[in-house]
Amino acid sequence: MVSSTLVDALYYPTHALEEIYIESDRFAFPALVSSHFSAIFASHEAFSEIPAIESIDPRSATTAAERRLVYFRAMVQDTSPAPEMYLTRRSGGRCGGWGLADDDEGDVNYTDLAECTVVWAVSLPGESPWVAQELDGDANKERVEMPESHPHKYPVPSTPHLGVQVKVYDMSMELRATDAVTFVGIYSMEPLTASLDLPTLLLVPTLHVLFARPLPLTLVPRVFPVPDAKEELRAELIAWLADTALASDLHAAEWVVLAIISRVHSRTPPLLPLSLTLSRFPSPAIEPSEPRLALALSRLLPLLTYLPLSLDALNNTSFAPASKPTPSPFNSTSEQWEGGAADELHSGRLQLPRGSVLLISAHGMREGKVNERGLANLRALQEVLTSQSLDYVFPFSRFAFETDVVGLVTAEGEGGALVQTSTTVPLVPSTSSNAASDIEDRIGALSLSDPASANKLYAASGEEMQLPPPAKFAAFRALLGGAKAGGVKIGEGVGEHIQSSFVAERKQDNSVTAEDLMHRIAVARLMTLSLHQSEVTVEVWERVRELEEVRRARVAAGKN
Repeated sequence: MVSSTLVDALYYPTHALEEIYIESDRFAFPALVSSHFSAIFASHEAFSEIPAIESIDPRSATTAAERRLVYFRAMVQDTSPAPEMYLTRRSGGRCGGWGLADDDEGDVNYTDLAECTVVWAVSLPGESPWVAQELDGDANKERVEMPESHPHKYPVPSTPHLGVQVKVYDMSMELRATDAVTFVGIYSMEPLTASLDLPTLLLVPTLHVLFARPLPLTLVPRVFPVPDAKEELRAELIAWLADTALASDLHAAEWVVLAIISRVHSRTPPLLPLSLTLSRFPSPAIEPSEPRLALALSRLLPLLTYLPLSLDALNNTSFAPASKPTPSPFNSTSEQWEGGAADELHSGRLQLPRGSVLLISAHGMREGKVNERGLANLRALQEVLTSQSLDYVFPFSRFAFETDVVGLVTAEGEGGALVQTSTTVPLVPSTSSNAASDIEDRIGALSLSDPASANKLYAASGEEMQLPPPAKFAAFRALLGGAKAGGVKIGEGVGEHIQSSFVAERKQDNSVTAEDLMHRIAVARLMTLSLHQSEVTVEVWERVRELEEVRRARVAAGKN
């Protein structure tokens, strides 16, 4: 039997608010609201009854009258809007806030005023289509097309999305830019706070938050280690990725797997994501086409953003968020808007939620001049790849915000011309062996201008990808997600082995540096995670040493 409390909260949230307000301290009320509604929808079954925000049209008279309860899986894009004052108590001692206000403005008792936080949130940039199916099921497949009033506040240009003004009443809820959050609240169309002092009000989708849940880096909750994880599954994943997207290069596919499970484990000391360049990666023979790697990763990962670099993209778009005058939502000559609106934070291509993978293609770059904005964009991209931080530009200052984004770069040459990554792996056709003995013979096998080779790496627009059975693919996702969420340690015995083997290697090759050691330790941690083990072993260390030998041989062969 369905609880009457659940039904009341789901279909009559305003009534539910008013009921718990009657006997409450109004200044402690926001925290009570959060705990009350969060408890009602604590179970997966109860939460699944809430409709997705995208399935409800806030412009309809029915929605406005019913004040519908919805959830919004979103990224916080802008926390700079000024807080909003509201009356905690309306006439007759009734509940105030959450969009409830008296129709007529009488005398205000200033002791009844409180603040709510206002932020702008957007649909999660780069969210893969399978995530909604896995988290939401079939219940929320319908989507209402909403005109976007603030497209400049979304990181991925010309991409359908929803931007929402979010009002948070529980002041203990701390929100930062790029936080991925599921907001649950009452949905309506209301004036944009920034337009309240203007002659013409701008109505935007608005969500009055009852409670919120932070989303994990993997969006879909994952387990580490998976109790029955087998190395065969890992091998199958690498083989599928190689055959589907990397011209059957098993070595490159293994490096891609290690990169995409990396994340920020620590900032002091820095244990940052592995950034990877796949060099000698041919350009597409036919346009338009998309890297098969992008298609494959979008089916494996919850958050993937594809960034094709070109002179136009560098010189005419912004990679870093910046505070700028608000564009007129009415028309370019509107006197009602000109000079009236404050600056607001415009998004940049790199403003992405933590846990994202950013696939960067350098194949669109041609000869030409990179202007000042283009150079700033390249610096911003390099800073994200190197130190996992991104400057937000404000009128008289700039602040560095932390990021947690994996960078994968595909480049035709040997890599490093535009941006530097921590690891470079030349792409080489490979079907069964990663041995280095014949690298020099095979390094040129994938001709940069051979259409047949390029066809192995690119898909025509609309081309379908062959996938393993659903159960197998679900296991691939669980393997990757669990590895990204997991953590590993290095025992004392293994630490001593690493140190002694490194000393011995340096005696044989004095080109090996301390940086090489730190890089190899980081890769050993990732190898361990990919095996769903919780401690680095001597066997894993030796596997990583062999993997590095192959990679270094490829790099050396490419320079000959």
